Amino acid sequence: MNDPKIASLYKKYVLGELNAQEKAIFLDLLTSCEIDELPNLEEIIALDERGFNLDTSTSDHIFYAITGTELNPRVLPIWKRTKLLVSIAAILLMVGFIFLFSLVFRPVHRDSTFTTIQYFNPTKFVKRVILKDGTKISLRQGARVAVISDFDRDSLRKVVLSGEAFFEVAKDPNKAFLVVNSGDFDVRVLGTAFNLACTAQQTRLVLNHGKVQVKHGDQHSVISPGQQVDYDPRQKQFSVVAIDTSAASNWKSDFLSFNEVPLSQIVDDLNNLYPAYNLELIDSFQTKSFTGYLPASDLEKSLKILNTAFNQTIIHKK
Repeated sequence: MNDPKIASLYKKYVLGELNAQEKAIFLDLLTSCEIDELPNLEEIIALDERGFNLDTSTSDHIFYAITGTELNPRVLPIWKRTKLLVSIAAILLMVGFIFLFSLVFRPVHRDSTFTTIQYFNPTKFVKRVILKDGTKISLRQGARVAVISDFDRDSLRKVVLSGEAFFEVAKDPNKAFLVVNSGDFDVRVLGTAFNLACTAQQTRLVLNHGKVQVKHGDQHSVISPGQQVDYDPRQKQFSVVAIDTSAASNWKSDFLSFNEVPLSQIVDDLNNLYPAYNLELIDSFQTKSFTGYLPASDLEKSLKILNTAFNQTIIHKK
């Protein structure tokens, strides 16, 4: 700045010390001077010899507003940081303990609405049902099966059988399939196909494929494919023999298959299918046997076949 008069008035203007007369003179000088006679920024700042310091909080606020970070981040003393970490760890430990406690000791909520599911075949034909787990069951005439466990919640799949049925059990390695309280023994499987007859006279199982375990009290036996098992109450042991599995389950195709079977047993089978007729074999044929097929859904035709085979009436209705 070359003009000392302008400089002097400018200084008083910056300091706020100009009176009205001096302001008029200063304005007149500014409007009549050349551009290079005006002060630059550094010269203007130098005119004010006063100093000014911002306090820490104001500086922090301005710096944070501009940058988004703290100018002087707070540093906790070591003892405060340790105490904070210990508190956080204690809280996390407590939360983890509560979660574990809830998993271990939470009550098991069972579906109180579950009731036994019954399947019954009152017809003269074979009835087929599919259970919730995919297990397929063919029910022979007059047979009944009851599902007595919840397949979704319980650890075992339990059913009760009365009569004769063919089971194709859906595989589930985590939940064994059991036929319980259904005759002389219980049956335990994971996934297999078998024919099971539970009547007042005999409990008999024929295994088509897979493997099953049968149990009577403390006794048990493992059955392989192609074997038939029943329990001999006189010998108090299981009786296992080889058998034609297809013949044992021909009734699924509406046939009764017999191979040198005593007529007395055939009458018992027919009475199981048709209990209302109370069939009776005449005494002279008690020791005779029969080999062949009978239609399971047609009693009159079955009697006609048997009578024709022996050339006389051998069975009559009471």
